[in-house]
Order: sequence, then structure tokens, then C-alpha cells
Amino acid sequence: MLHSEKRIRTVVVDDSADYLHYLCVFLESLSNVDVIAKGCSGRDAVMLAHEWMPDLVLMDVRMPEMTGLEAAAQLTRELPDIIVILTSAFEIEGIWRLSRQSGAFAFVMKEHLTHDLPRLLELAASEKGWNQPRKSA
Repeated sequence: MLHSEKRIRTVVVDDSADYLHYLCVFLESLSNVDVIAKGCSGRDAVMLAHEWMPDLVLMDVRMPEMTGLEAAAQLTRELPDIIVILTSAFEIEGIWRLSRQSGAFAFVMKEHLTHDLPRLLELAASEKGWNQPRKSA
């Protein structure tokens, strides 16, 4: 693996402190991910994304104040370069369609996240050109 591989600057948002901790430990174990900020609501996700300008926002669908779907729709409208991946522990009716409509890049069940996320990050990287050599001005 090349050392020049871009590290994916990630904001993680979940209203469960335990899951947030678990997820951050998992993400930090990946060679290409840096967790740069954490939040616990959709409102946090929007605020943190504007403040930190991450590559990726990984967030839960069901949260207080503002859902992940609402936050995803706002983020993809206001910050179209950011990739949003939504997660849920529950199989919510129509969630895949709703995730797509919100502009999210992907939806993953929490139980499959550790398995599916590395592949999704590769897809996102190729779509966004994260791993392309940086062009010097």
C-alpha cells in the first residue's frame, strides 16, 4: 500500500454514545480513515460538516432533533463534495429508497458496517478521486 494514500477525514454522528465509541475504535483501525469530529444529532452533523469540511459523514438515521435523512439531504445540497453514509440498527420501511432520495451515498445496516464499510470507502474514493495523485499547482 502506498503511503501517499489519502486518509479519509470523517465525521461520525450517532446518538448512542456506546455505538459512537465502538464505531470510532473500528474506524481508527482502518489505515485510511481519520475521525476528525463526533456528534450525536443530525444538527451536529450539519454544523460539524460545515466547520470541518470532512470527506465523509457517517451517521445514524434515527436521531433526536434532526434525523440522519434530514441532515443528509441538507448536507448533500449545501456541501455536495461530502460523501454521506447512513446507518441504522433497524430495518426501517423504505429506508434504502429514502437514503437514496436524501442524496446519501449509501445506507448500511449497523450489523454489517464493519464488513461493508471498507468496500463502500473504496467505491467512494474512486468516485471522488480521493486516491488520485494530487496535482501540484
